[in-house]
Amino acid sequence: MKTIKRTIYSKKDFSTVITPSWQRWRNKKNVKDLAEAVSENGQMRDVLICVTTDGTRWLTDGAHLVDAMTNRLKSREIRVLEKFVKDEEEARKTFISFNTRGKTLNTIDYVVSYAGSGNKTYQRFLKEVMQSPKNEKEANNVHGKLFTVPSLINLFLGDNKRVRQGVAKLPSDYEKMLEVVEYVAQNYLFNGKLLVHTKKNGSRMRLNGTSTASFLRILSNRRGLSNFTNKEVLDMMIDFTIYHYNSNTSCTYTRDAVEMSFKEYLNIR
Repeated sequence: MKTIKRTIYSKKDFSTVITPSWQRWRNKKNVKDLAEAVSENGQMRDVLICVTTDGTRWLTDGAHLVDAMTNRLKSREIRVLEKFVKDEEEARKTFISFNTRGKTLNTIDYVVSYAGSGNKTYQRFLKEVMQSPKNEKEANNVHGKLFTVPSLINLFLGDNKRVRQGVAKLPSDYEKMLEVVEYVAQNYLFNGKLLVHTKKNGSRMRLNGTSTASFLRILSNRRGLSNFTNKEVLDMMIDFTIYHYNSNTSCTYTRDAVEMSFKEYLNIR
């Protein structure tokens, strides 16, 4: 039996194709851009569909392309590459493998994929830390303007390699960490002392999402977050922000600069 087959699908054919929960989030801009590209150049690549032994068909790669061609361009025919697999898990692994080689997956795509396949840790991260976003735009709006999605992944799940392998774990002080993150996200950027500092020295002379994550991770490892109230953590962030600026001739708030400086700061406190 062939493991791969090229064929043509109509819009009606796609009505019986399952879009799995482990697929990446849909992005409206990507759909629009793809529609314009197909309109100008035709369909340049196949949609990938995995067909399991029981006949179930899983939309494995090309969801944006299908959306662009069926809903925007009203195309009657779409080229499809069918790959025959054992089960849904093999279809999901095909999705990961296909996109890893093409270097198109962000770390959040792996989180969404593993969560969709039943990983409880990643499900909890998406639900509680990321507040159940349905797309990248919603994810980017979580916790105000302080944290980025990559910085939250790094803080709560660890390094990208383990996250992408599906073996990341939440920190031991997870609930306190989440409480602190929510508090500082609401209060750090609007703190009066910080606003005076940045007005005087420049808007970039403050912690950003990546360096805040480093700050919290080091504080957690060195002192334990449970030993501080949320306000005490915030006050320390403000105090350290100014300390870091005054301690460095050419000040930057990159992760490496902050990590080295914050360890020194903790040693003298």
